[in-house]
Amino acid sequence: MTKEAIILGMMLGLIFSWKNKVFLSLPTFKNLIIAGIGACIFILSLKMAPKSPMILTIFPTVHGIALVIIGFGLLLGKHIGYRLAGIGVLLNSIVVLLNGGMPVESSCLVKIGDVRALNLISTGKTLTHVLANEETQLRFLCDRFIFYSPITSARVMSVGDGFIAVGMFIFVTSAVSYVFRRANLNEMDQ
Repeated sequence: MTKEAIILGMMLGLIFSWKNKVFLSLPTFKNLIIAGIGACIFILSLKMAPKSPMILTIFPTVHGIALVIIGFGLLLGKHIGYRLAGIGVLLNSIVVLLNGGMPVESSCLVKIGDVRALNLISTGKTLTHVLANEETQLRFLCDRFIFYSPITSARVMSVGDGFIAVGMFIFVTSAVSYVFRRANLNEMDQ
């Protein structure tokens, strides 16, 4: 869903810039250092977990905490796109912290024919996802909605993923409309 949001955001941003308009405000990056720190923690722990038994045992907690840091970092951003994406990341982080990974509905994976993902998750070969069951907490926030895409294959998404996609769409539309409109306003054109 995020790929589609980025592509549609680029298209709409180009339309706005062609009409010499800006969609919302320019998204800046100066307030995103906290989100970047959270992303670094997540990537480092993901890369180190297979090599370190200690990190492997605490990975679900580190994963959830890294998502919380990313979410709060995005919420501190001054653009509505950042804030919506931050809400989505925080929703996902709550479910990850409560369940030791992002729960995925196995029936949804079967419906879309993603047997490979079902096998990986059910055998515990993924660090970030678990199968949803009767004990899953906040099950309504887990990966349970099927998104059929004309661009990519069908995927199972969560409510948080939807917020992230909408935030990305708004951010990309704003950035593209601003950058390309500014690029067209040369001194020679005035």
